[in-house]
Amino acid sequence: MAMLNSFVEQPFVPRETPDALSRLHALALRYMTSEEINLIIQAFHLAREAFQKSENSAAAPLLFRALDVASILADLMHVDAVGVAAGLVFEAVDADALSLNQVEEVLGASTARVVGSMLRLNILERRKQEVSAAGSRRSLEEDAGSSSSAESKKPRIREALRRQQAETVRKMFVAMAEDPRVVLLKLAYRLQAMRQMCQPTFKGDPQEMITMAQETREIYAPLAGRLGMSRIESELEDQAFQILEPDKFVWVRDLVELESKQWRSYVERVCTILRAEMAAIGVKAEVSGRVKHLYSFYKKLARTAGDVDDLEALKAAADINQIHDLIAFRILVTSTPDCYTALGHVHSLWKPKEGRIKDFIANPKPNGYSALHTTVFCLDDHLVEVQIRTHSMHEMAEYGVAMHWHYKDVGDNASASARELLTWLRQLSEWQHELRASDASDTEFVEAVKGDIFQEQIFVFTPKGEVKDLPVGSTPLDFAYRIHTKIGDSCAGARIITEAGSGETARLMTRMVPLDYELKSGEIVDIITSRSAHPTRDWLSFARTAAAKSKIRRYLKLHERDINIQIGRERLERELKMVTGRVLDAVSEDLENYLSDEYHLESFDDILAAVGADDVRPRAVVQRMIEYWQLREGKEGRENKDEEETVKLPAVSSVKPTTEARLKVAGVSGLLTRLANCCCPLPGDPIVGFVSRGKGVIVHRTDCRNIAGFRQREHERLIHVSWQGMSPMSYMAPIVITGRDRVGLTRDIVSTIADAGISLISIHSNVSGKGTVVVTTATLELDDLEQMYRLFTRLEKIKGVMHVARDLGGHR
Repeated sequence: MAMLNSFVEQPFVPRETPDALSRLHALALRYMTSEEINLIIQAFHLAREAFQKSENSAAAPLLFRALDVASILADLMHVDAVGVAAGLVFEAVDADALSLNQVEEVLGASTARVVGSMLRLNILERRKQEVSAAGSRRSLEEDAGSSSSAESKKPRIREALRRQQAETVRKMFVAMAEDPRVVLLKLAYRLQAMRQMCQPTFKGDPQEMITMAQETREIYAPLAGRLGMSRIESELEDQAFQILEPDKFVWVRDLVELESKQWRSYVERVCTILRAEMAAIGVKAEVSGRVKHLYSFYKKLARTAGDVDDLEALKAAADINQIHDLIAFRILVTSTPDCYTALGHVHSLWKPKEGRIKDFIANPKPNGYSALHTTVFCLDDHLVEVQIRTHSMHEMAEYGVAMHWHYKDVGDNASASARELLTWLRQLSEWQHELRASDASDTEFVEAVKGDIFQEQIFVFTPKGEVKDLPVGSTPLDFAYRIHTKIGDSCAGARIITEAGSGETARLMTRMVPLDYELKSGEIVDIITSRSAHPTRDWLSFARTAAAKSKIRRYLKLHERDINIQIGRERLERELKMVTGRVLDAVSEDLENYLSDEYHLESFDDILAAVGADDVRPRAVVQRMIEYWQLREGKEGRENKDEEETVKLPAVSSVKPTTEARLKVAGVSGLLTRLANCCCPLPGDPIVGFVSRGKGVIVHRTDCRNIAGFRQREHERLIHVSWQGMSPMSYMAPIVITGRDRVGLTRDIVSTIADAGISLISIHSNVSGKGTVVVTTATLELDDLEQMYRLFTRLEKIKGVMHVARDLGGHR
């Protein structure tokens, strides 16, 4: 009580403060020493005196908010005294009523460091709010004027807001790697803000509320879950659900309340049985029933309904009978052996559902969560979930690994949970470094965070028993890069190790899997490496994680620049022809320099390499070329074309023109004809014309399958066509390459085509189920048959290539 009085008996105490102080004091007493509580008292005095001296009219509400945040830190996270003290003084520092030097002098360097990191994050948050506010003001101003102008600027405002949000999130993760208390403080402030917004009396900008709720659902709630703080995760998810989908929130809330009332007597009966059973076997246990939180329940309901967004359709399609863990039972025991004893007796009472027993004690989740889960056919054959854990495991599940983050809980004396947190933070730091090295933008970083860290995870083991967590859908490539970049870069294959048989006859078996194999949780994966193996562009198609993709792209940038330049040149040439009719040879040195400046690259080759690596879209480069030519000519476009001009610059169009040719049709030369896309005839092929309705003469090869049908149904439309009088041009030619699968095969094919001076329009590879044969289909731009056959000779010399042929329609 003396300590509480030292809190309260001071001047400048807002009306709500005594209750908040009493609550904070009671929460701190649950797990802190008197020395730690003294640090919190000092922090409160420092903040109170700073506000008292300041002339800030909002001092009292700010002090009350600081107490509210500090209570969240103590109640829901069990953060140490340094973290709670930082929460108490941050508002004063942020309001310029207190300096960081004063904080360090009174409360120590650790508290000052946390407050300083939080202050930097808050500056970024304010920038984001300024962008949002400026956008809202601009929209209001423009609504009174041109609506089309307002609409055109909205995407730019959203993009600026998205970039600012991405920068904030990235800086938050950097700060978290230095001291996790920073992100805990950020989570506490977010929870406090969301609680305010969910109050019926709260009045704020609806768009700002939606933006904040969306950010909470996508970033902050998953982050709390990743840190093992299930109570905060659940509350943040429910709050975001209430703001983003209020109608569905009310429906689900009412549904859960109704179901809970109906199940109340059932829960009491089951709890009574479980308590009696635990007492009978001498296990001291606490038994309780709990209801799944609203957003989690909604997601399960939505899955039973399928792809339905409309509320009424969802109500009609959702099946609550398919959800077996709306009500779950929890058994808390004193020791780990008691967990397994309790599990055995639960199974003796009620039959377990096959495949629904999960042992998170033997294999804890990366966030430190440990428990036994089982689903049983309980009273009246209702399926219910039972969770069994010790009291310490329960604390971990409620408060997360952050509760073990004390200044003394490090090094060799650290608890297992603290070591888990340290490991994850170290991995996070390495992961950020790798993404930064690959020149990933802040926005790409945030997307990677959502995809690699916050998505549903699987747990895969190395042959040495080390567990690695990966997003669902990950492949051996992702696993290899998760171990080490060098392992990924030299990955040549993977083996899955499984146990066959049981008892004395049990033995380990291995099976080879392709690199695009989708890993399953619990599998043991052995990565096979080779000095000759290296990343290829094909790897990007089946790497799942952003970290693996960024490492593959980085390797390709370093080692396949020449190929990327060639591919980029062909793509840009094709796009330029299609849009403007010009060829790449028309690009002057001045234009190359202009483009290099526009893209902040050193040379035009760098632009071509970026196009070939899919980092820059060829359409965007062509558009800038058009802008350059229009500026040079002095006006944006022309409606009339002078006789001296050879090319008119058309507007960018997404429609690809049909290949046109002037052949000799029925003995007459110069008539407009078109080459069929189904069989792609080349000069030298025997051809025949088909007079189509409204499209002129379509020229096919005589062995085309469509021509065989025309001969039976509309033979009168077929006419004689010859190649005489044909002017020089390029033709599309699909080919098929069959070979034995090996690393680098596609790269060698692309290189050979490029060395032959032939444009590659597209390429696609399919590997057979056994992983031994690869069929590659490619479309080339050729002059004639002779050029194609010369290329075939080169391609057949490539190691592993068995057969090369023209695609006559069977593979397309």
